[in-house]
Amino acid sequence: MKKVLGYAAALVAALSLAGVAATSAHADGASADAASGVSSSASSDTYDASFSFDGGGDNAVPVAASSSSSAASSSSAAESSKPQKPAKKPAKVVTSAKKMRGRLRYRKDSRIVLFQKGRKGAKVTLRNRKGQYVTKFDVKRSGKFSIKLSKKEAEKLAKYGKYFTFTVAEKGYKTYTVKYVIFK
Repeated sequence: MKKVLGYAAALVAALSLAGVAATSAHADGASADAASGVSSSASSDTYDASFSFDGGGDNAVPVAASSSSSAASSSSAAESSKPQKPAKKPAKVVTSAKKMRGRLRYRKDSRIVLFQKGRKGAKVTLRNRKGQYVTKFDVKRSGKFSIKLSKKEAEKLAKYGKYFTFTVAEKGYKTYTVKYVIFK
């Protein structure tokens, strides 16, 4: 058993010498072949081998870590010195109780659309059932409000029947879409 441990210790010593030779060659900015001691600048990776010994003296545990070349580390250092933009805060979700919705019923080809629970500053886009843009407007004050459509807009809004959608975009909140049923 002592012979096997002796061979293992010799192997560890040889590997540590090869690691030292390769590491010292990289200190100059060039790479080296640990077996021959010849340096060349073709290789870009280094292999750092370090060992820790337990109290027994003959037991060696190798710990290997690879590191990038000096050229790659200098480019990453340049990238880290750039000021980073602060991460965007995740948008809040409007609870269903506070979402804007239609008020009363919308009659086909009606020129007035009634809304409730609007928030001042929200941007609302009306689209028909096929998703075609009809009109866009800003909410002027919070609470109940109505908008007046032109005849063309009213016809386009109700063109494909059953319902139309409106999309609400508020600053700091996720955009949401609501269906508004069309009654005949």
